[in-house]
Amino acid sequence: MILPYKPIHTQEWLEKFLSANYYKKNYDRFMWWRSYSLKKKPLDKLQPLRRKIENGDFELGPFIFEIELVQHRMNSKYIEHKHEDTYHEATQLDRARIKRLEEDRAKDEKLKLETLRKDFVLEFNMTKEQYDREVGRPNTSILSFYDKMKKRFGLRGWKVRDNNRPSNLVFADER
Repeated sequence: MILPYKPIHTQEWLEKFLSANYYKKNYDRFMWWRSYSLKKKPLDKLQPLRRKIENGDFELGPFIFEIELVQHRMNSKYIEHKHEDTYHEATQLDRARIKRLEEDRAKDEKLKLETLRKDFVLEFNMTKEQYDREVGRPNTSILSFYDKMKKRFGLRGWKVRDNNRPSNLVFADER
């Protein structure tokens, strides 16, 4: 039997992965299409970039996996409903859920990529054009990319001017 959707992962694997890495959300009438949320709260924007990467702030959200779960559900409904009209009615909510999850995924990825670019440019002696060129080269992870950029460009040195420094502040190398 030819099914309408071909999810990459099995339903059992998806449920196991999502339960291990994300919290199952209770029903929320304002965001009813989402079923999972992050276990780790994203760090504050003032935290160092490396700490944010290690915390998983720039990792994939649960959206793509939730979409696959909905596709599995729609495939099982396709098997149950022989008639096309009843299948269309039965999957109406699932199609709306997929549409909203895809929109949330696009917004989430765009925000994460923009934040990552901004943070890399602020952290290292590099321009936005240099970042765009370097990010196009193959990397195994964001952390390995961070280490490579630190070695290649070096950290940006933010110098505190002495006249703006409080009088009671003493740096470690001045003790």
